[in-house]
Amino acid sequence: MELIFEKDELLDSLQIVQGVASGRNTLPILSNVLVRAEDGNIELAATDLEVGIKIKVAGTISEEGAITISAKKLTDIVRELPGDKPINMVTTANDRVELTCGDGLYKVIGISDEDFPQLPSADGEGTTIDGETLCSVIHKTAFAASTEEFQYQLNGLYFNLLEDRTEVVGTDRYSLALAHCPPLKTSEDISGIIVPLKAVREIARTFANSADVRISIAKNQLLLTDGNATLTTRLIEGEYRPYEKVTQQSSEGHAVVSKEAVLRATRRVALLSNPKSFAIRLEIDTEQIRISTETPELGEAHETLAVESGTGSVQIGVDAHRLTEIFSHIEAESLIINFSGGESGFLNVKPVGDDGHTCFIGHIRLRS
Repeated sequence: MELIFEKDELLDSLQIVQGVASGRNTLPILSNVLVRAEDGNIELAATDLEVGIKIKVAGTISEEGAITISAKKLTDIVRELPGDKPINMVTTANDRVELTCGDGLYKVIGISDEDFPQLPSADGEGTTIDGETLCSVIHKTAFAASTEEFQYQLNGLYFNLLEDRTEVVGTDRYSLALAHCPPLKTSEDISGIIVPLKAVREIARTFANSADVRISIAKNQLLLTDGNATLTTRLIEGEYRPYEKVTQQSSEGHAVVSKEAVLRATRRVALLSNPKSFAIRLEIDTEQIRISTETPELGEAHETLAVESGTGSVQIGVDAHRLTEIFSHIEAESLIINFSGGESGFLNVKPVGDDGHTCFIGHIRLRS
């Protein structure tokens, strides 16, 4: 195999596939990227057996072939090469790969492609969604998904496949984020799927600039393609935690407030919160929101900011870390904070004028 690349073309594609290649797998070939040139196309591929990705990369083919190379090592080398000279990649005997760029020569040990797992190919079926819309709903929800191993079913985003829309949900039981996108159709009897967080992150990276993404859903697998890149992932099995009771809760009042003002104030006050709980107190009424915290070992802080409009009042304790995550992932100048007090108290935060995104956070107990 002999190929010629421009640095930026090769590096951009390597940085995408490197995120999938597993550096901690017991199978060395899963830490490698597959470089394949055939039928006039050059393709890079990587997989950890859960998530797989293939992406086309521009280049000149002098001789077709295939080889696998350490994804990290190849990416590191290409990143440091000069950008004004072409990169020549040649396979030699015993699965060696030679990279030549200007006066530099780099010999890397590869592994034959014979044992590299076969990745699924995209067919003509599926639903097409705008790439910006897909990445937007991921951005609005993925931050709330659990990363705790004991909450396995919550270690991903739930796509609730309704007739008129798809609801995308992330939750860790203490906070929840929900966003809407157009309905994703499936030919099978599937009402919802759980997409693991690693795949969710790779989807956002891979299709960030895609005009259209075709999504095909099966019982245990999801496939996405924009014609240039194809990503597949196994789905998380099991039932997702019911979330409708959370989203259908009735509030006792609300306050409309500037997003930037409440976000910055919360971040500042949280600096003196307990680092184990990040507990802060919100006192909301029709004229203002007072944010405060008191930690014996650190000190205390409070800030007050005016609300644009509101009804009712509440005092509630919340996790400042989760609350700032909610504020920062809502795309609006002003927020509506709906609230309810008592033992089952909560805050419901959403952008003004947009019912397609909503977030919830439950209360935590504060010292008297």
